[in-house]
Amino acid sequence: MSHSYFTPLPDREIVSEGKRYLHFSGTSYLGMGSQPEFRQVLIDSILKHGPNHGSSRNSNVQLPIYDTFEAYFAAGSGAEAAALLSSGFMAGQLALNTLRPLVDLTWTAPDTHPAITYESQPQSDLSHKQWQKKCIAKSKELLGQKVLLLSNAVNPLIPEIHDFEWTKKLSPANNYYLLVDDSHAFGILGKGLFGTYAQWKNLPVELMVCGSLGKALALPAGIILGSQPLIDKVRENAVYRTSSPPAPAFLNAFLEGQDIYQSQQQKLSKNLHYMLSAVSQLEEFKMLPQYPVISFAPEHWVDKLHEKGFALSSFPYPFPASPPVNRIILSAWHLPTDLEALVGAIGEIINC
Repeated sequence: MSHSYFTPLPDREIVSEGKRYLHFSGTSYLGMGSQPEFRQVLIDSILKHGPNHGSSRNSNVQLPIYDTFEAYFAAGSGAEAAALLSSGFMAGQLALNTLRPLVDLTWTAPDTHPAITYESQPQSDLSHKQWQKKCIAKSKELLGQKVLLLSNAVNPLIPEIHDFEWTKKLSPANNYYLLVDDSHAFGILGKGLFGTYAQWKNLPVELMVCGSLGKALALPAGIILGSQPLIDKVRENAVYRTSSPPAPAFLNAFLEGQDIYQSQQQKLSKNLHYMLSAVSQLEEFKMLPQYPVISFAPEHWVDKLHEKGFALSSFPYPFPASPPVNRIILSAWHLPTDLEALVGAIGEIINC
């Protein structure tokens, strides 16, 4: 059964109903929210830029931090340009609505997040690889069409990292746009902190990458990456021009906290290596060497580990009536002793 934990501050340890748990849930993969040096940089950034900037990007009063951040992130990702929004969902919908008028057809991968799908998008029983084969076959039946491909960079539930080299097999008789949601890739996969754009920029598609920066990077913001002409279209949209941008202090903290981010990435890498060596041979688990999510099937393990003081990720997804998705989420905030305790508890459950 799933368990709910009500806590004032998510950290490597949380307190819920008077009991202390080691925290293996959420999406704070780099543990930035509880990193003391980063929190101090953020506090200093609030003193410098204020807590918020409620004006639109089209206002006659401009904060240079937004242009600076967009240019820095675009350069880091390998994109020509970037556009900031106040949330990943807004960024996804704006990216989708920017590309929608440019295409004739839209093909959506089965695990794609609602941020970059249409509201009426039907559920698919295909695997991602089956969908790829279907797209390749379908492309060969078309001539002169403009096709939009929608996909996550990674399915964080299984987990599964998607490779888009298959787009080279699409029929050259059509033009293709690829929109990738990097929400669970920023800070984890691809180039440095900047996601997967650089990996896919030379594919035979017009690439756009978007996503939330609020997971590994701990920034309450969303971003769109793409070619200069596409980002120009994004910036012409009324949603971009009239909505309030992200709080500037967080953007400044990102720019000034690069060394801290890199240190946290190294800590997470060590934690991944340890857990991979500990559980990769156990058939009940699925884990990838470079991704901080471990999925498992036995649902009663959630209860057993809860009793032993571990808060795991377990809740119905994507709908209220869906079965719980059970996962162990690793973070840079976990200490070696946390992981040793978890592995020991798992061993006790398996051997009992």
